Amino acid sequence: MSYKTILLYLHDIRRAGRLLEAALPIARQMGAHLIALNVMPPYVVLPGGEVGGGVTVDAHRESYRPEIAQLKARFLEATRLEQASVEWREVDANFSSAVAVVVEHGRVCDLIIANQKDPEWTLSEFLEEPERLPMESGRPVVLVPNHGKIVVPPKRATIAWNGRREAVRAAFDALPLLAGVDEVNLLSIRSHRERGLEGDFPGADFAPVLDRHGIKCVLSQSSATDDGVGAEILRQADAFGSDLLVMGVYGHSRLREFVLGGASRDVLAKLNRPVLMSH
Repeated sequence: MSYKTILLYLHDIRRAGRLLEAALPIARQMGAHLIALNVMPPYVVLPGGEVGGGVTVDAHRESYRPEIAQLKARFLEATRLEQASVEWREVDANFSSAVAVVVEHGRVCDLIIANQKDPEWTLSEFLEEPERLPMESGRPVVLVPNHGKIVVPPKRATIAWNGRREAVRAAFDALPLLAGVDEVNLLSIRSHRERGLEGDFPGADFAPVLDRHGIKCVLSQSSATDDGVGAEILRQADAFGSDLLVMGVYGHSRLREFVLGGASRDVLAKLNRPVLMSH
């Protein structure tokens, strides 16, 4: 089992090095075809005074155009000596959205790799909605933190486990990356009101599955308030020395607004190591 087609969403020259640092070892290890996708930001239409009228703004697109050339050159130079096949793609979002383009291309790939969001970046509102990628693509997504050490392939990993569909999907989607790890921490977080409940240790039925894949794991359990689960997952991943975090992403659409679950939102905001997320 391995990833044979990997989509790398390459859109910010400042963070391109970190993305390539994560993506190239994975592609090399898997013998995968690596696709670097760049998306021209969409036009912005401002409301006009007349009925049906509007003003189309594209200054942000023109200012971004030189960066596309820089990103392409950076990718081609970084992969010049790679044995695996590589491909560069440029797509214009036009009046759609960048995330819609990434989702479309990502649906026919084994894995998507993208940056953590940087809300302070000028073009973030046009190009970055990483939380939607696993929700809408149906594919596992590795998000690379803006800061912190990157160890790929990982040597130690934490799986946030609650037995729900999203966690199960993420754990199985991560198996190719977990194949070479020294040890996995199968972590369950109970809310404070559940601490006294009796029952089987969470993850006990999944541990033998990992063992059959040749993956050594330990079971651990912690507790947190309902709004502190994300922080506790990160704290436990730190304590275990994890290079990779694996977890399901939870969320839903409320009318036209995308609403992310609390734990997923907190982990994405405070990410300090690569995370593989699935929905």
